[in-house]
Amino acid sequence: MAHDPRRLERAERLMRVQAQMRRAAETELAHTRDRAAALEAERAALLGALGAGQFGHLLLGAANRRLQGLAAQAHAVAGEIERQAEHLRERGLAEKRSEALVERAAAAQAREHERREILDRLDGLSQRRPGDASLP
Repeated sequence: MAHDPRRLERAERLMRVQAQMRRAAETELAHTRDRAAALEAERAALLGALGAGQFGHLLLGAANRRLQGLAAQAHAVAGEIERQAEHLRERGLAEKRSEALVERAAAAQAREHERREILDRLDGLSQRRPGDASLP
């Protein structure tokens, strides 16, 4: 089997890219969770203001529409969080697979290096030196 000396390097580069992609997915999920928290805080503030009677009866309809809009946005963001969490899980699995690929490539490179050392030793032993007897 022909050994590609760049295989380990390519596997390590792939592992770094997979790690970057996982970190990007983590960041995206964190931003989406922040957005969900901001929506919840806005909803809580609006409900608190309604409970305190600050709006009166004139703004009750507008507050209701705003609460419905916030609920729809929160539902959409919750779906986005689920999708991004699944994407993050997939990125983590891809990173683990690339780590395993690096380990296999490093092991193959070590075996190839050892095989070449053994062949070099055998070549050295098989070469006749001047003055060597034909039999040991």
